[in-house]
Amino acid sequence: MLSPRNRLLLLTFAVPVVLTGLAGCGAVPRADRPAAVESRGSEVPPPPPEPTGGQTQISAYTPPAAPRYARPAPARAVKVLQQRADDQQRAGEYANASASLERALRIAPDDPALWHQLAGVRLEERRYAMATELAEKSNSLADPADRALRRANWGLIAKAREALGDSAGAREARRFAANP
Repeated sequence: MLSPRNRLLLLTFAVPVVLTGLAGCGAVPRADRPAAVESRGSEVPPPPPEPTGGQTQISAYTPPAAPRYARPAPARAVKVLQQRADDQQRAGEYANASASLERALRIAPDDPALWHQLAGVRLEERRYAMATELAEKSNSLADPADRALRRANWGLIAKAREALGDSAGAREARRFAANP
């Protein structure tokens, strides 16, 4: 319990300090007048008046400049990469051919001819299990009417299975190649 003298000291000093602290917390800007903005030497022009009719126009918009070069169409880029891979494969540069085909597949991942070509590169690299998987992927994406591609895929699978020592699997693949 506080003595009357200590109680008086407390009320004399503590109450004004608390009230001053609370008064500082109540400084909230009012919404009916805009906040003051410090000027840094350059005057910002006022916004232009809105056009009548309720439509908002963007006056600062300028259309982008025409590109300096034309990007090749994705189909053209795929054909260029596919031709490059053909040349690299004929030259025995299988790693480069793989890189070109993988790049083409990033552009056109549903192209069964690219998957078939990559399977052929993997067969040349003696990565037979991978060649089989890629040829099966090509078959899964190929149009059922594209019998030539399906026949080529099954022929590739037969060669890969034969190289893996799976003669029964190779016979089955040859049978599918005969009648895709």
